[in-house]
Amino acid sequence: MKRSTVLVVLVTVIGTLAFLAAGCGGSGESTATGAAGGTSGGSTGNIEELPASSCGPLEYKGSGDAQALLVSDLPLQGGSRTQTLQMNEAIRYVLDQAGWKAGDTNIAFQACDDATAQAAKWDSAKCTQNANAYAQNKSVVGVIGTFNSGCAQLIIPRLNRAAGGAIPMISPANTFVCITEGGPGCAADEPDKYYPNGTRNYARVAPHDAYQGAADAEFLQSKGVKSVYVLNDKESYGVGVATNFRNAAESLGIKVLGFDAYDPKQASFEATFTKIKQTDPDSVFIGGLIDENSGQLINDKVAVLGPNTDNPDDGVMLLLPDGFTTDAVFDPGEGGTKNAKGAYFSVAGVPIDQFKGAGATFADGFGATLGGTPVEPYSIYGAQAAQIFLDAIGKAGTDRAGILDAIFNYKVTDGLIGSFEINENGDPSGGSGAVVGFTVYKGTDKLTTETTISPKPADVEAARG
Repeated sequence: MKRSTVLVVLVTVIGTLAFLAAGCGGSGESTATGAAGGTSGGSTGNIEELPASSCGPLEYKGSGDAQALLVSDLPLQGGSRTQTLQMNEAIRYVLDQAGWKAGDTNIAFQACDDATAQAAKWDSAKCTQNANAYAQNKSVVGVIGTFNSGCAQLIIPRLNRAAGGAIPMISPANTFVCITEGGPGCAADEPDKYYPNGTRNYARVAPHDAYQGAADAEFLQSKGVKSVYVLNDKESYGVGVATNFRNAAESLGIKVLGFDAYDPKQASFEATFTKIKQTDPDSVFIGGLIDENSGQLINDKVAVLGPNTDNPDDGVMLLLPDGFTTDAVFDPGEGGTKNAKGAYFSVAGVPIDQFKGAGATFADGFGATLGGTPVEPYSIYGAQAAQIFLDAIGKAGTDRAGILDAIFNYKVTDGLIGSFEINENGDPSGGSGAVVGFTVYKGTDKLTTETTISPKPADVEAARG
């Protein structure tokens, strides 16, 4: 092709792209485009859009100009993707129900990804990159996230010292104890190191892992389990929940035969389970994530220790905490395995069909939008976090300090996850309903409810260490 012809083509292409950009949101006064391709009725106004390298398009479906930006920060790649995509849909559902308004403030939304394709899960560099983008964006008034506690440990301090005031953050799913309170098992500078300006800017609606550890230990005791071998993935969440479980199990008289770490990146785990087999355990507990080669991990457990079963003559029971608790764990295409059948899985909250009041209304309404797909356990927690933000912004407008004050004075009766308040640490407390309950599922080809447990206070204290 001749040079002159190339120049003509380039000019034509550039002109076409400029036209398309003007028609697809290139201007701050353009119509916002939602993730599903729908257009809003209003304008994004002067909202500063977060970078496309991490975040989806700016969404706003209200009337008038958007005035503030609410962000979600979740891993949208890897084994958690099934849950997190639905959590974003739950947030959008809450915004739709509210007309994309909080009091007199019009709210825009962006869904951001803290995972990478290479890691196939949350990535520390991506979490840091996202944190810097939020902290530098004057439009951001709140972050819903993260899903993984390790990512939260990186984002919270950056948002805490953001220009223009600390950015409020509410997690639907973080459970690592030391983010909000210190004590046994926490570093000497935890949790203070996450709040360098001296003011808390983080809260969560899921109970921390001292509750889950206690619930899981109580469940094993109810099954007559006498011994357990405990593994962890060496990350904050995995080590934390494994430690809390070990503490509670020992307190209840269950013998802990070993407490070891594994490398999620290794190609085979057979050597790990061969070592465990020599201790003759009744059960195995693994603190980790579905994103971390879980299909191979579970396959090797079954290959070496036998089927996941309650009968020690046939195999070894497998108990997995909420890092694995999604139907995707049974899907080889999502990194899971059909060998997860027979395993037990725990997660905060009660089964979807046991939610009452506002939670039941939400589950019915939101579930009807999913085309037959089951409501994932953490979607209602994502919706609850969004509702807290809307209530707080409704009281404080776009003032970050005022929003934080409203969050830390939040009390609700018959909220989406029950009745509770946010205490001075940022944890849900004084709760009823899903706030204090845990569900244990049994694996078939999906998560099937086995029982619900509200752990005893003494066992929660034991789990803390």
